[in-house]
Amino acid sequence: MMRKLYQVEMVAAVTKDSSLLVPEEVMDVMKTQICSSLEVPEIVEQLSMLGYRVRYEPRSHIENEIASLWIMIGEEEMLLNCQMEPLAVH
Repeated sequence: MMRKLYQVEMVAAVTKDSSLLVPEEVMDVMKTQICSSLEVPEIVEQLSMLGYRVRYEPRSHIENEIASLWIMIGEEEMLLNCQMEPLAVH
């Protein structure tokens, strides 16, 4: 069975608190983690291992290769919309 690999190409962050920034360690995971599917299980796992509460948004726009994650930054919830780039087929 042939499967694509994906990597985050671009991230758009949305939060109620406009001064809240995406932590550097979160962006490091986003920039480097290769994913086996558009549900980004490897990113969810890595961020969870770093202590973040994170969940995949099942209504993500998979047909547009956009994966959405909710992540808690302190007491605020942030939505990360990730434009995914197909890398290869394995």
